[in-house]
Formats: sequence, C-alpha cells, structure tokens
Amino acid sequence: MATRQTRFQSFVGIIQRANQIAASTELDALLDQMLDLLIEVTSAEAGTLYLYDELPHELVFKVVKGSPESQRLVGTRIAASRGVAGHVLRDGRPLFVPNVTDDPRWDRSMGELGGMRLYTMYCVPLLLRGRPAGVVQLFNLPPETCDDPEELTIIDLLCSRLVTEVEKARLLAEARRRERRQQALVEIISRLTTTLDRDELLDRIMTFACDLLEVEATSIWLRDAEQGDLVLHLATGLRREQMVAQRVPSGHGIIGHVVDTGETVVVNDVSTDTRFYREIDARSGFVTRSILCVPLRAPRIVLGGERGAVEERIIGGAQALNPRNGREFGQEDVALFESLAGQAATVVRLAQLYTDVAALSTRIIDAITGAIDLKDPYTRGHSQRVSDFSVAIAQELGLDEDTIFRVRIASKLHDVGKIRVPDRILKKRKSLTDAEFRQMRRHPLYGLEFLQENGLLELELLRDTWPALTQHHERLDGRGYPYGLSGDEISLVGRIVAVADVFDAITSHRPYRPAQSVEKAIETLRRIAGSELDAQCVEALVQARARGLILTQDERA
Repeated sequence: MATRQTRFQSFVGIIQRANQIAASTELDALLDQMLDLLIEVTSAEAGTLYLYDELPHELVFKVVKGSPESQRLVGTRIAASRGVAGHVLRDGRPLFVPNVTDDPRWDRSMGELGGMRLYTMYCVPLLLRGRPAGVVQLFNLPPETCDDPEELTIIDLLCSRLVTEVEKARLLAEARRRERRQQALVEIISRLTTTLDRDELLDRIMTFACDLLEVEATSIWLRDAEQGDLVLHLATGLRREQMVAQRVPSGHGIIGHVVDTGETVVVNDVSTDTRFYREIDARSGFVTRSILCVPLRAPRIVLGGERGAVEERIIGGAQALNPRNGREFGQEDVALFESLAGQAATVVRLAQLYTDVAALSTRIIDAITGAIDLKDPYTRGHSQRVSDFSVAIAQELGLDEDTIFRVRIASKLHDVGKIRVPDRILKKRKSLTDAEFRQMRRHPLYGLEFLQENGLLELELLRDTWPALTQHHERLDGRGYPYGLSGDEISLVGRIVAVADVFDAITSHRPYRPAQSVEKAIETLRRIAGSELDAQCVEALVQARARGLILTQDERA
C-alpha cells in the first residue's frame, strides 16, 4: 500500500512538473525541458526529439541530450522515412528496441549520439489528433521500463501533453510572427511618407526581411541599364561587408532567371539547381544553402495625353538566404518577401523620380540664372556663388536639410528679376542716374512677378523662395529696398542671402572697381553687422570661410 501511494505521489509530482513546463510559451525551451523530464522518468541516459515538417515530409532534429558531439545535428533535416524514427512515425505506435546497433532500421549514417555506446531505445511517435507531429527517442533505459504498464502510461501521457503544448507554442509563435510582420509593414509604409532617403529605406526594409523571415542574409540587386548585369545595391546579414560591388552577369544565376522571367523562385537546396551562380559565394565567403528570390517590380510612368499611364517593369531582384533553425521557406515567407520587395521597388522608383525631377528643376533654374549671366557678363557666376555661400551659412547655422535645400534654390534665383532690367542699365559702366537706379532697385519685385506670372511659386519645390527674391537688399535698420523692412520683418532666408550677396559683391570684379580682398570684405561685413546685416549670418559666413567652404570669384578662376 505504501509503495503504491509513493508511486502515486511520484506520478502527481511528474504531472505537476509537466504543468510547470507547459507554462512556457517558448517552443525551444518547452521541448528541451520536456525531453529532460522524459529522460528522468524513464531513467534513460540520452534522448533526441524530432518535429515533423509536413510539406517537405521531413523530420527536423530539435533537441539532443546526452552527447555534446551530437549538438551539431540540431536543425538538421532528414527524410521522414529514414531510420527507426521514420518507421515509428509511419506506424504510429511506440517501439522498444532491445539492441539498437543490431537493428536494421537504425540509421548509422546520421552519427546520432556519436561517442556514446547505445543499448536499448524506446521510440515514441508524437501524434496530434491522429496526425504525425514528431518523434521522441530515449536511449539506454532499463528494459523493464517498457514492461511496466504504469510507466508506459505516464510516458504516453507526457508525450500527449508534449505534443499538445508544442502545437500551442507553434500557434502562438506564428501569431507573434504575423503580428511582427504586420507591424513591420506598417512601419515601412509610414517611413515612406517621412523620408526619400533611398538607401536608408531599403536598408530598413531588408533588415526587417532578414529578421522577420529569420534568415542569415538578404540582398537587393538592380539591373545595370548599360551593361544589363545585376549589381548588388544593398546586403544585410552575414558577410555583408564582403558583398560590396558584387555583380552577376546578365542571364546568370537564380537572380538572373527571376529578373528575366518575373517569376518568384524558391530553392531549398541550391546544390541541386544548375542555375545557382557560385561565383558570389566564392568571392564573398558566404555559403548559400537555400534561396528565396523575387523580382522587383516598379511602375514606369509613360507620359502623354492628359495623364501619364503607368506600366510595370522589372528593375532588379531581391534575395533571402538560408532560413535559420533548419527551416525551409514556406508560402507565408514567399508572400511576406514579395510584399517587402514591392515596397523596396517602390522606394527605388520614387527615389529615381525624385532624382530626375530634382535634376530637371536644377537644370531649369541654372538655365534661368545663366540667362541673367548672359545679360550681365560682369556678374557671371554671381548667382551660383551666392547660392553656395548661402548654403554654407545655413549649414553653419544648423538648419535642417529641407530648409538648406530651399535656401540653395531660393538664393540661386535671387537676381532672376534682372531679366526685366534693360541691358543698357545692367551693362552701364558709369554711375546710374536716379531713374536708372530706381528701376534697378525694382529687380527684387520683378523676380517675384516673374515666378508668379509663370506659376512657379505654386510648385512645392519653390515654396518659400520669395523672401530670397524680395528681401536680399533689405537692411535691419530699415534703409534697404524694395519695402524698407527692418529687424524681425526680414526673414531668415532673406538675411542669409543678403550676407552672401554683399560678400560676393565685395570680392568680385565690377566694371567700376576691382575685387577687394576677403579680409577687407569680412572687415566690412562685421562693421555693418547688427545695423544692416544679421550678425549671426555674418559670423556663420566667416566660420564657413575658415573651413574652406567659401571660395571667391578669383579663387574659382
């Protein structure tokens, strides 16, 4: 009676421990602790645990106990038909093997529990609602364990509990993974609206992909428009530093196939695929085992008619390499990576459109300012120098990138109104008459009128440019023109361009006087700082000059 009560208490203790283990929501910890408990209950010396992956019909080696050498096998996949484990999985019933090494079903090629001498084995299938979920193997346990119905019952109970908790842990892990993936997509989309930094966005997207797909590396390859080769644009994960400047010849590799055909390709063992391009691994030292490759599809805008049409085109491809923990790529991985690749392609296209628009706008502005230079050869290059000086001042003042960009454009256009000033006044070598000077003093207003009449001030690119046009001749003491503004009535952009304009005027050659030295110009600026010019802007110019960011007309010649 006492012995039976003691066994009952032991069984209760085992169940309580199983309940404690089941409280874990981490799958790997759950498997590890449950195998420990099974080994303890059966007095075995070692054990292994496999989980079944249905789609490829494989067993994944998840936990090994009793042989440090065999830890290398964790994550390894074997065909679900191999060995004693495969037999038990097919049969669906536990199996006791009295002599492991003599059993013809034992797969010695695995090297499982190498370094240990194996005697007995009890192999138990893990079944979930009658479907295979995995296999537990217990080694070198006393033979009488498998003759005791009560012990077999407790083993069966623990394995049933184990497989139920494995399923719960899997479902929870999948739910968390989906949630993380959804959050990542939301963050990526939100970032698309806050920055146009292509490389920052692409790095963020591919880092998310590396993390969410649980792979060793990801990469983006863009087509070289001239040669047709695929050029590595960005890599994340292992050995990314060795991937710099890698190229895949046109039509080569799995990535080349994907870009040429527009197909998504999954290869879980690249050694079996003749398309795999091995040169990249040879040059980088990375070892590719499996690959998920998707095309980068981006819209191409076709101009014409009232609205531009949109056509899709493939601009490159994205790769995810080597899932961790022995996984293979599944359909959910493919769907996620295709979505992330779509975002990456959009980023690339938007960045290119931004670059094209910015380049076109800059060239148009340069053409306009070039027209001013043609009217007045003595001020040739003046608009560009004032723009460079203004940007240097803005940078010294610590202004943000968006403001600095607008300062660059606005300052370059500051004298655009001179287009409407007659040549006889602009090119006059003698002093201007009062009437001529009054007309010259109107060039800030002419500039504003020019942009307004041509609808240019409505463009986002030229937003807030007008203060540079109308205020660069205003003075803090109110004695400037055209409005006679004073103090805080003059915008920061107007103050910046005013300092840059005066400095260039002093250090440039004019028909009525030679250029003065930089030292003389700075002396003049500091003398009128606070009364005519903004003192902070003056000192910012001086600091920028000291750092070599400001070169005068003669220094550029």
